[in-house]
Amino acid sequence: MKVLADHEIEAAIVRGELILDALAGGCRGACYELRMGNVYYDLTDGGRRLEVDPGGDALIEPGHRVVLITHERLSLGTNIFARIVSKGALFSIGLSAVATYADPGFHGRLGIVTQNISDKYILLPAFEPIAKVDFTVLETAASHPYRGQHGYETQIWPIRHQLQKTREQLRGDPRLGPVEAPPPAEQIASPTSLGELGRRQIAADRAHGFPVDAPDDEMRRAQLANDLVGLIGEVGEFANLLKKVHLGSTRPGYGAPSLVEATPELRLELADAQIYMLRLAHLLRVDLTEAVLEKMRTNDERYGHLDQQ
Repeated sequence: MKVLADHEIEAAIVRGELILDALAGGCRGACYELRMGNVYYDLTDGGRRLEVDPGGDALIEPGHRVVLITHERLSLGTNIFARIVSKGALFSIGLSAVATYADPGFHGRLGIVTQNISDKYILLPAFEPIAKVDFTVLETAASHPYRGQHGYETQIWPIRHQLQKTREQLRGDPRLGPVEAPPPAEQIASPTSLGELGRRQIAADRAHGFPVDAPDDEMRRAQLANDLVGLIGEVGEFANLLKKVHLGSTRPGYGAPSLVEATPELRLELADAQIYMLRLAHLLRVDLTEAVLEKMRTNDERYGHLDQQ
């Protein structure tokens, strides 16, 4: 097997092979930089197909998963294998990393599936480089090359919804375990119980090997960064589930759980977010008790009248 160098990729492009609609000078080292096309799909919004106007950009909301369709089309022979990875510059602004491939015989545009794990909206201009592709020449042609129609060409993105289930749909599955009832409000409001909750969580983390006792500032910063990303991810999952519930109630025929069905999973997402916040508080060496209690008192004053109606 052989990985093609930049000049070999360029020569193949001139012959009308490997990459169609390529940009002159788009090859570097042993890869070509694929660019954002004019179509993308928002998987968090029911797989909605969106188009980018000329000179416009793709909008990726915080927490949303999207499929970015490349401008270029691949045209692989039966003895060519392609590897695709997302650009590091996109990961640094909050888009999850991507590593995928295209089988020998593949023809068409690629779909790059990624998620905005940041708390900011991300704008990707049309023709912005989003991924790198390299090509390997196999010693023999594949016996079973790629066959079928790519999602872009069918104007939809294939999502295997049958593999997605809510916790309610999996009720009774012994692998999930019981859903613990939330503690009474008076227990949550107790300073002692808040402190005890934090101590129990840190003790559990230690028992399971989580790095909650960073020996120096560098390791503490690294763990803070990891836990912040985890917290953002949990908040994103919570928002995604709420979005699905909303779409299910406003769009006839949209397959989504009701609010009642989604409530157990929503509680679990909030519990996971709470775990991350407790870890962060421990790493920052701060006591959240008074801040939490003050927030609860404010909420009681603001919304307490609703309980009397």
